Amino acid sequence: MKKEDKNLKLYPKYRQLSMDFLFFYTINVLFLTQVKHINMSAVLLVDTFYALFVIMCTVPASIIVGKIGRKKGMILGNLCNIIYLILVMNSTNLLQLILAEITCALAFGLKDIAEPSILNASINYSNEEKSNIFAKIQGKAVSGYYVLSAISLILSGFLYEINGYIPISLTLTIVIITLIISTRFQDVKEISKVEDENNLEVSLKEAIKFAFSSKRCKSLLIFSAVCYSIITVLGTYEISLLEDLGVSSKYIGIMFAILNIVSSISSKKQNIFQNKFKNRTLTILGILLSLSCVCAGIATYFKINILFVLTIILIMYMIKYAMVGLYNVLLIKYLSNFTNSSIDTRIFAINNFLSSVLSVIFGLFASCLLNVMEISMAMIMFGTISLLIIIFILLYMRKRVGLEPKQYSELELKYEVKL
Repeated sequence: MKKEDKNLKLYPKYRQLSMDFLFFYTINVLFLTQVKHINMSAVLLVDTFYALFVIMCTVPASIIVGKIGRKKGMILGNLCNIIYLILVMNSTNLLQLILAEITCALAFGLKDIAEPSILNASINYSNEEKSNIFAKIQGKAVSGYYVLSAISLILSGFLYEINGYIPISLTLTIVIITLIISTRFQDVKEISKVEDENNLEVSLKEAIKFAFSSKRCKSLLIFSAVCYSIITVLGTYEISLLEDLGVSSKYIGIMFAILNIVSSISSKKQNIFQNKFKNRTLTILGILLSLSCVCAGIATYFKINILFVLTIILIMYMIKYAMVGLYNVLLIKYLSNFTNSSIDTRIFAINNFLSSVLSVIFGLFASCLLNVMEISMAMIMFGTISLLIIIFILLYMRKRVGLEPKQYSELELKYEVKL
């Protein structure tokens, strides 16, 4: 079996376990405050700074992956996550938590660059075939993750009540398994019949220059970062909205398990959505993401009937989570469409950096809204402003993304895969 084929078969199994912390991320606040007896203000402070830690670690992570390669970058990322979980299990104060979160930020910085890049480099087909194969494998991986996430959402609460250390111990076990699986990958270089300067590793400086010179790349990076920031804020707003309505944590857990299944289905069936809407795919994704926030806020604000309100909220959340499933597959797919192995790790690093910077800005804005208005109105305001930003970006992208190959300049095609 070719090493490229081995990677393609291994990737979905690996990615569905490595995408996030199964079992732990739903009860991490409870674990830190109730089991470790760390002050809630300290926990919230560290959560607020996590995005800043990601920004700090993006450039070092990109340099490290560029130096040691994709496979070793994945291995190091998983090792850092093991260290993170051990630090959390033994944390007793704010300083230890900060050290743990910095380690976690570096871990996902390495993984978010190396993992899609090793998949991208393992697909040696024409550009159109490569794009479809990438989306199919990534969709299978993300779909599998959401199924496991739904199961962990339901189980983690019950396991936590038995013993507070059980969920984080299970998480540590899963991360150790992902570390073992990551050692089975093979580092590959894209096979190219054209031997030219594009086969050489591109420096981060050169990649940044290309990203902001290429209208297509710049458009996709901005759109990706804005969508990521909206999704991040809505993750907090959604739970706050349900708590404001008096929904119990047990039912919230069940609801979000269902929503993860929705994301699983949409990520796996992304090709159907893509084939139906073609160049309008990102337009629909961005608009529905923002509108779901506005509609959920409006339904809650008027509070006509609690059952009616909860039904509308559930429908809006299902739409949002369907868009999240698509986002997690399609944006990486589009960025990989015109990036060969010489530059893909750099582009993914730039994408992570911009997404983290914007998520801090959007997060601060969303927090300010909550300080001056109730959650329902904050969702209406945030969703409306997000919708306007998305529309503006889509108008900017209109003549820059989704064109025929002959319509792009030589610069835009500089790092296309050549077979």
